[in-house]
Amino acid sequence: MSTFFCAIWLVFATPGVESALAAGNGINVIIMIGDGMGWQMARTAALAKGAPFYTSGKGTGLSFQKLTGYGLVTTYGTTIQDSTPEDPTDQTHFTNNSALDGTNPLTGASPVRPNFSFLPTPFNPGDRADGNSEAPGNLTGYDPSKGGPAPWIPLSPATPGNYDKEYIKHSYPDSANTATTLYTGVKSYNNAMGVDVYEQKLKTILEIAKEQGKATGLVTSVPVSHATPGAAASYVNRRSKYDSVYNPNKTNQDSILQQTLLDFKPNVLLGGGHPLDFENRTDTSPILKYTYITQDTYEHLKNNPHPASNRYGYNFLERGPNATKTLLNKAAQVDPNKGERLFGLYGARGQNGNLPTSSSKGDYSTTGLDNFSLYSTVVRSATATSPCPSGQIIPASVAECVPVLDANGNPVNGPTPDTVRPLAPGETDASFVAREINENPTLADLSKAALNVLGKDKDGFWLMIEGGDIDWAAHDDNMDNLIGTVNDFDKAVQEVISWINKNGGWSKNLLIVTADHDHYLTLNNDFVSKLTPNSNPNKSRGLKYNAKEITYNKHNPKDAGHFWGSDPNQKYLWGSHSRRIVPVYFQGAYSSTLVRYLGQPVQFTDKSGTYTAPGVPSVLDQTHIFQAMKAALTASPV
Repeated sequence: MSTFFCAIWLVFATPGVESALAAGNGINVIIMIGDGMGWQMARTAALAKGAPFYTSGKGTGLSFQKLTGYGLVTTYGTTIQDSTPEDPTDQTHFTNNSALDGTNPLTGASPVRPNFSFLPTPFNPGDRADGNSEAPGNLTGYDPSKGGPAPWIPLSPATPGNYDKEYIKHSYPDSANTATTLYTGVKSYNNAMGVDVYEQKLKTILEIAKEQGKATGLVTSVPVSHATPGAAASYVNRRSKYDSVYNPNKTNQDSILQQTLLDFKPNVLLGGGHPLDFENRTDTSPILKYTYITQDTYEHLKNNPHPASNRYGYNFLERGPNATKTLLNKAAQVDPNKGERLFGLYGARGQNGNLPTSSSKGDYSTTGLDNFSLYSTVVRSATATSPCPSGQIIPASVAECVPVLDANGNPVNGPTPDTVRPLAPGETDASFVAREINENPTLADLSKAALNVLGKDKDGFWLMIEGGDIDWAAHDDNMDNLIGTVNDFDKAVQEVISWINKNGGWSKNLLIVTADHDHYLTLNNDFVSKLTPNSNPNKSRGLKYNAKEITYNKHNPKDAGHFWGSDPNQKYLWGSHSRRIVPVYFQGAYSSTLVRYLGQPVQFTDKSGTYTAPGVPSVLDQTHIFQAMKAALTASPV
């Protein structure tokens, strides 16, 4: 064990360059979040690119694995008792609860739960995905003696040793909770968007950057009002408050997109959520569905795309012909020094609001198809009138059924992946995909555009870039999409690194690449042998192998070379997050700040006070990443 800790320390201790800074600080801070991209997910993509097989540590093969700094991070949040005025004695803790009783849906408007007082310790992970604990304590915490001191210990739940293979499922965090911690340094509850457990607004890192005169930006491959981008620029109590009809009589619109555009005003907002054929499961287009943006907001911006004519003061772009060229041309014109702002809304038809999905072949053969059609067609939930056919609930789940297997270990029902695209009149599948590629930029394209805008600010900038559909692939237990989306994210990382090298280098820029949380994936030792070679890696965007066969035709762990969940005999046994610690990769100005937090206690302040909890030896916490970003943004010019 000492060898592991020493290795982490040596990589962590690689110093960032902290030389003289430009007047006004001039430091740029870029955080790139692979949503759900735990250690196994990064490893999977690295192996698909042909990297040597590895079973521990940082690994090689991906752009972010070349960064000089590397470490591990805890991602846990809170769990709060379910007491209400009607039932003040019910003290079962759940991770989705705030400290308010929920009688008023407006953020912060409900009374505090009876007799509630925040108790940081003892840690209280419970025994179920949602907590479900009657024990005391309001932080779920992380115990390395149960979950393992590193994401590769244990390497497989098939051989857990003295570790508890179910532990990392308990009280798993969501993307709203973890993003709030990364952006504010405060632990909160699942669903919290920039608010503490009392649903009170927290100051985000985006606001801190603006106070320093810096430009700010949010970029994502999924809807712009989703949890990871939204938590930096909103303060709502539920992540599902994506948008609302604008009401000029309200000072607080109480929705993510309205607060982002009206209150936080990042200079750049680029991502998905376009209503055209959103989640259209038919074979006919067009259908408009307004989930992540209301019809009111969309039509106002569409009809008033210029900042002088719309109520938000944004240059508005949307998916359309030659989208990348249009975006880059507009980015060249937008000047944050003049307060100018850019909002680009994209998203492929037939999907779930994200950019065109690329596959493990490096192509777009899964573009236009539902991102959630594998796991959901294998695993169903039990009800009072429809019990599990297997007679078993998946351990730690609330009510999901263990699939019934045939004699070969394959599920008797499913999976049945989506194969129908919403074709416009006269379209073929091939012309559909070609149109989606043309009308939507890639995540790397969005990143380039954001950097072109924000880089004009001499005071520096703060930018978040998210690969959000990595998480969606993991929710679906879809190895094909997982490899493709991690590869897309890595292309965006390379775009950022190239920009840094041409714009001040590592003395002026801090790059942090991490995950907000993990899932529960295990690769068998023969995983690479189960992959299919791509005929020409140069034409498959650098991917040497694809996972088409093991995703869609091999449905047991032996044949597929991998499995999801804690049972090595079931391929599809977990479609949710986990509380396992995740990697962080970093390099640049003030990066050595992270080293000083190694193994240190977790400390944060919310409405009710300042709280401290023990850290994990040789491991960081997401609160420490916030502190490192804040230090880089606010340091005095030297």
